[in-house]
Amino acid sequence: MQFTKIVAAASLALAASMAMAQSAPKSVDLAKLYGRYEKAGYSSLELLETSKGVLISGVVLGVGESFDGNSILKAGARANSPEIARLSAADEAQGNKLNALQAGAKFSAVCDLGFSSGARYMSFQDCVFK
Repeated sequence: MQFTKIVAAASLALAASMAMAQSAPKSVDLAKLYGRYEKAGYSSLELLETSKGVLISGVVLGVGESFDGNSILKAGARANSPEIARLSAADEAQGNKLNALQAGAKFSAVCDLGFSSGARYMSFQDCVFK
């Protein structure tokens, strides 16, 4: 009887986590999130509620390369705005999409907010471009 209750509880927990994973990502205003990041002393520690699977939109300022050779998208909230975010792709296919973006183009992506501290830009990782 106890075993049945444990299996039922585990099944319920699994179903709940799958339902959460399938829900639409939370849309976040990039400029407002950056304002909170700036107010927190350029640290993402206080922004944990927006750390997983958030939908962001912005403008491509350029594409560069990280220290390990991966492509990085430099983004602003709108055209001619300062760089407020850097995005890295979730996989090779998303990396190809990232590399195809041109400066000035608008983009949207579902990303995880990475840990940032002291940098003048927020770091987003595992991005899937729309």
